[in-house]
Amino acid sequence: MPSPTNLRLAATALLALALLAGCAGREPDSATPEKQPQSEQPITQTEQDQLRQQALRGDLDSQFQLGSSYFVGQPEKNLKQAEYWWKQAADKGHAMAAVSLAYLYTGRDAPEFANQRDMLKYLNQSAAAGNPMAQHVLGNLYRRGEGGVPRDPDQAQRLYQSACQQNYEPSCAALGRQ
Repeated sequence: MPSPTNLRLAATALLALALLAGCAGREPDSATPEKQPQSEQPITQTEQDQLRQQALRGDLDSQFQLGSSYFVGQPEKNLKQAEYWWKQAADKGHAMAAVSLAYLYTGRDAPEFANQRDMLKYLNQSAAAGNPMAQHVLGNLYRRGEGGVPRDPDQAQRLYQSACQQNYEPSCAALGRQ
């Protein structure tokens, strides 16, 4: 069973990724930015060291969580380390790590990480693995013809339907707008 700290890290990462879904799903005329909630308690160095040991042993969830801890700055913000650990997990099939990398590669948090090709690679990988958030974000890109993909409302609808079937509310709402 995951520890409360690991669950808190995963929840924090999910909230950060929800920001990606919200930004990609937002209509162009919306000007109100969403705020990222802060985690209740910071991760300690000892907890980070334990997570690192599990990640080094190849545990994909630990690699994802370690990357997430670096991304949110617990105990330190280090986007290079976040990228490294997310890439370790994503390249072995971890769908949340892949969508996390996709977000990092948008360059929204750090322009030096902007990489449209890799953003699409990891977003597609996560969507193909069934991640509803990735499916929704990719659907938004196809709906608008942005982010290096052609405008394709039919593909957008297929992606929204897949995510909605998994009860991903933003996709269900997007289907209602079409």
